[in-house]
Amino acid sequence: MVGKLHVARTLLGALQIAVALLILSQLARGQTRPTVLRGQEIAERACSGCHAINGSKGATVQGTDVPSFRAIAGRPNQTAGRLETYIMVPHRPMPAIPLELSEVRDVVACILSLK
Repeated sequence: MVGKLHVARTLLGALQIAVALLILSQLARGQTRPTVLRGQEIAERACSGCHAINGSKGATVQGTDVPSFRAIAGRPNQTAGRLETYIMVPHRPMPAIPLELSEVRDVVACILSLK
């Protein structure tokens, strides 16, 4: 009985550590729930004309298929820094979108939460 109790406590401790690491990794990437929600609100206002925010296929703009946020999040080696730069530097067919850096970071948190 004592051995089973020790195993249960060890497993519980390992689970608590895993949950803490997951939370810390999300915080390190700026993915707190309020940040993600703000990012989603901004994206619905500024990005949803072309990008699918919640999974469906995006639009076609100037002959280019626009990826959904989920597809963007799922790209290999996707990082917050890459996304911030991509959003802030105008490129075709994506128009320049006047967002504050804090808003860009919130949108990035929203995108990365879809991984």
